[in-house]
Amino acid sequence: AEAFIHHFPVKGRVMSNEIRAVMFGLGMTGRSIAQCMLDRGIRIVGVITASEYHGHDLGEVLGRARLGVSVEADGEAMLRRVSADIAVVATQNGIGEIYPIVRMCLENGTNVITIAGDAYFPWVSPDRALSKELHELAIAKGKTILATGIEEVFWDTLPMLLSGAAQSVTGIHGTSCSLVDHFGDWVKQALYLGALPEDLPQDIVSPFGHVFDPPLHSIANKLGLTVTEISRSVEPVVARKDVDLPAADIQVKAGQVVGLTAITVLESAEGVVLSAQFMSKLQEEHDSSFMEWKIAGKPNLSVFVKDRHDLEATSATVVNRIPDVIKATPGFVTNAELPPLRYLSQTIGSYV
Repeated sequence: AEAFIHHFPVKGRVMSNEIRAVMFGLGMTGRSIAQCMLDRGIRIVGVITASEYHGHDLGEVLGRARLGVSVEADGEAMLRRVSADIAVVATQNGIGEIYPIVRMCLENGTNVITIAGDAYFPWVSPDRALSKELHELAIAKGKTILATGIEEVFWDTLPMLLSGAAQSVTGIHGTSCSLVDHFGDWVKQALYLGALPEDLPQDIVSPFGHVFDPPLHSIANKLGLTVTEISRSVEPVVARKDVDLPAADIQVKAGQVVGLTAITVLESAEGVVLSAQFMSKLQEEHDSSFMEWKIAGKPNLSVFVKDRHDLEATSATVVNRIPDVIKATPGFVTNAELPPLRYLSQTIGSYV
């Protein structure tokens, strides 16, 4: 083993290039990403948020030693003052919502990585005209935009990898569970918590009804499928036992609605059906944020991830992708245009 190591020296043991980053958003996920960046040797030189943290040192917000970087409200002024290689946008989910921030970053010469779900495969977003506009601006400025998060590993790469072991495929079907206990009071109304299943409106809508659109279209694109039809439906999740969250003033009795399942189905001209069920619910006994994929074909295949550790996995995915974004071809790109996602064993700056 020692001879092998000497013959093939470990790549990357050189002085690290410093990556300078700015942050937009310090919610739960934004703070987690910031922690991960600092732990991996990325220097955060500016932070913008709409929260109560204005004027506080970022280190204090994160429970660390002071970093000498104050949380601000004016992104334009911050970007004019500092020079950054990458902007991490961890604010909202829609392309229309993040558009002003992304445009501002590009115009100030900064690459962008975001966790906005609609931007994961931006060409099917309702705001795809804005995606095209950002794409063209990024090319003109020589910068790159990428959206990533748990979608990349668990909702896209995992089923694609599994499909590679099949001789033929007629369907790829996923089931995802996300536990929403920490999402805030808004879930009580949005998910009809505590309602009786028979009292739900016939045109019920899940706030997460479109979350699988981008990854399913990404899979279809990679497999060379032509999507011909999209259908969606929503079903209630019924509580097995009583659930009580006093802090959020939520009580759900057994037999009442404890969440919703949003179902998305893509039909293709090639006859391959892609589908995904997104279950958003309060946690009950033995629940976890699981992911399961089944390949229908020859042979039938399946894979099950018991707990995705969404917060930590999202943060790690963003940070591990940063060097790829900095080095990528300019434009609004997807993960299909980048090297395979992997853990970076050296400091992140070693890879640029």
